[in-house]
Amino acid sequence: MPTTNQPIHEPHKIKTVRPIAFPNLEERKRNLSAARFNVHQLTPSQVTFDMVSLGTSAMTQEQLAGQLIGDEAYAGARNFETLNEVITRVLGHTYVCPTHNTLGAVKLLLRAFAKEGGSSLPSNARGRVDVHAPRGIEIKDARDRKDPVFTGNFDLDRLRSLIEESRPPFIGGQAFADGQHPFSLANLRAVRKLADSFGLRIVLDISRVIENAWYIQKHETGLSDRSIADLVLAISKTAHVILMDGAQDPRSNTGGFLATDNPADHEHFMNDVVVFEGLHTYGGMAGRTMEVLARGLSEMCDEVEVQWVMYQTERFCARLADGGVPVERGCDGAYIQADEFLAQKAEHSAHAVAAALYETSGVRAMAQGLVGRDAYLPVQIPRLAMTNTQLDQVADAIIALHGQRDRIPSLDTETKGEWHDQLRFRSVFADLDSFEFDCDPYIIHTLEPIARTTREQRLRAIREAGYNTFLLRSADVTIDLLTDSGTTAMSTKQWAAYDAAIPTPGTSDAYLDFVSVVKETYGYDHILPTHQGRAAEQILSEVMIRPGQLVPGNMYFTTTKLHQELAGGVFADVIVDEAHQPSSDFRWKGNIDLGKLEALVKEKGADGIAYISFELSVNMAGGQPVSMDNLREVYAYCSKHNIPVMFDATRAVENAYMIQKHDPRFHDAPVRDILREMMLYGDGCTVSGKKDYLINIGGLLAFKDNAEWAKASEAKIRVYEGGVRDGGLPSADLAAMAQGMREMVDDHYIRSRVEQAVRLASWLEAAGVPIVRPTGSHAVFLDAREFLSHLDQDEYPAQRLAAEIYVETGVRAMERGNVSKGRKPDGHNYRPQLELVRLTLPRRVYSDDHLRAVADGIVRLYERRESITGLRFTYEPAELRFFQGRFEPIS
Repeated sequence: MPTTNQPIHEPHKIKTVRPIAFPNLEERKRNLSAARFNVHQLTPSQVTFDMVSLGTSAMTQEQLAGQLIGDEAYAGARNFETLNEVITRVLGHTYVCPTHNTLGAVKLLLRAFAKEGGSSLPSNARGRVDVHAPRGIEIKDARDRKDPVFTGNFDLDRLRSLIEESRPPFIGGQAFADGQHPFSLANLRAVRKLADSFGLRIVLDISRVIENAWYIQKHETGLSDRSIADLVLAISKTAHVILMDGAQDPRSNTGGFLATDNPADHEHFMNDVVVFEGLHTYGGMAGRTMEVLARGLSEMCDEVEVQWVMYQTERFCARLADGGVPVERGCDGAYIQADEFLAQKAEHSAHAVAAALYETSGVRAMAQGLVGRDAYLPVQIPRLAMTNTQLDQVADAIIALHGQRDRIPSLDTETKGEWHDQLRFRSVFADLDSFEFDCDPYIIHTLEPIARTTREQRLRAIREAGYNTFLLRSADVTIDLLTDSGTTAMSTKQWAAYDAAIPTPGTSDAYLDFVSVVKETYGYDHILPTHQGRAAEQILSEVMIRPGQLVPGNMYFTTTKLHQELAGGVFADVIVDEAHQPSSDFRWKGNIDLGKLEALVKEKGADGIAYISFELSVNMAGGQPVSMDNLREVYAYCSKHNIPVMFDATRAVENAYMIQKHDPRFHDAPVRDILREMMLYGDGCTVSGKKDYLINIGGLLAFKDNAEWAKASEAKIRVYEGGVRDGGLPSADLAAMAQGMREMVDDHYIRSRVEQAVRLASWLEAAGVPIVRPTGSHAVFLDAREFLSHLDQDEYPAQRLAAEIYVETGVRAMERGNVSKGRKPDGHNYRPQLELVRLTLPRRVYSDDHLRAVADGIVRLYERRESITGLRFTYEPAELRFFQGRFEPIS
């Protein structure tokens, strides 16, 4: 059934990303000059946002997986059988002829039905003039412009006249004609009736059919209760022949087909396809392309996804119109009226606007097709590939340019041509104000659908999980904020490195690259990969700790503390007092209190201290950073007393960004350089690579210059992990880790990552929800003690709050309080000062719209907080009880 509510966030999360470039003004000028002011000549690596929709969509993970299901058989490919079945099921036509794209389909169509010259073709679209005019076929405009909504309707009287005048070979129709004009289902059916009366076929281009179906569902009387899938099938079945561009609605990068229920027409197509395209069971497509196309066709009518696509489009067009930009709305973006945009009339106005837009912002919008159709500059949205924040800023860049339109220079033609891409221009660079983007530095490459659950389903799920969010099935979770560990969306560059890595039990190229990147990033000499962070913690603890020694640290972390204790050590918390005060605004809550440390050294002696366990961006304190001054002071003190300093550098890059942002001395320093200095003030580190390194598995143990510690650790790695040059990881994971380290120190990336947490915190604080202040780097922490102040700490308020957040919103969060801290030897709970729920933000996975929905749900919960009761254990493991423990509500 159709979804009538306005979407509140994407019905998917990000699976993989494609990093984008942010060329500065001088680079953009050089690029534009080399392109002779025709943005067609720019490459994607020179462009920040490429506002075109053909073949630029994000794919689903199922489509991406389909690339490896390709049956590259020359004849009788299984992928063609799959494609045929899907087209019959989704579009209702039995006979399918594959083509390499729609140009291939048009070629076969015209050979079957039209004479090569002297023909005319009535149509509601002008977009095919480009391919018909060179064949001597004239497009006769039959579009009715009277309906204010269905501007793509056929004028039935004119259509009848055109048929009677020229006896065309068929009637050409286009769903959402020229990207701007939808038709009604009633009008299409009337055209079918008229075509049948003259014995003519309707040939319908359905490349943008889901958008047209959405307009019918939204605006056509009596059809609001019909699903998108039903309407798509009805549109398709009304035509005698359909053709489709796989690079549009199915979100493939290429591909196309013709389909019909008429076996005689199909025979025409199949006889010609082997001459011009390829064998009739692949038609110029690779097997993988047919598989991706088939999966995209299966998915394209998903009601919620269609609503999101059209919501983004309508929102984008409205923002431009509200900003005073002369635009017409389209099904795939906005169409700028170029002549009206400019302060004065100019030849090639669309090119002038496009060149100025690129110069000021790095955004590319292109005039396409034959020269002479210059009225509009399409600004198309790559389907599902951009967030609303990015689209808002693209719109704002266009609005800013419109505000200085009187300064946009004209273009003088240097090289003429029939097609827009052939033109070259001379011009000058005007004094235009640049637009600076402050958004995620990537577009979406692949997406993963997320759960769509009801409150009743979520209540059943949390009961089955024993009110422990760790025990929920991910399939039941809409937005997963349990952890940022291993939940990253990797980049296309990381996947390329992963796939290219050559496996070997010996020394791999990936290992050498990994070592090189770590040394360059941290400045450490001894590099030991591990399968993940806790393995590095275990080895470090066993190598460095003698039984009975203290391990002072800036707040415990669960696995770190456990490994220290298993090695015979005793953890001692020496973090500053402000870290235990959620409402304190002290900026550097991760700092070590040097006075506390000195007292321990005096009490135990330096020999009684194994090492300092120094965490950067302290997780359990709320992602709180350590200041550069504190790093220097602690290291100076420990060096004087011969006490090693060992970093937990899992979120060191986030800490470096905090220093850049909040320490005026480092405002202009790149994060890369700040990180290198931070690591100078330690003797070694452990890293869970599943955080900063932007990967799904992997870890690191590294020492600055102590070969003895490294040798002892290597012996442990051989027993516990694998080879010392792989740490139990395949070379592919080492390669992905190395590339992730290159990406993690990009200033655009790390700013967008940390500032997302700041925005989430601001929405919660504005509604009075108690959170740990100031906001940390990787998460927002709710103060469960304050949120559920009517519950005793032994009723586990943080555990209950995490469970209630899931029931209310479908969001999975994590308890970090009494349950996590565990019990004392006497059996009583530790009752830590901090009783928190962590909303952890996976890297590059969720948009601001997702997080706004999270905030709104938590605010609703806060408004009924008095009705929430506590929990009691029904099953309590002896160690790390927060992973497997089960609870029930206290009546």
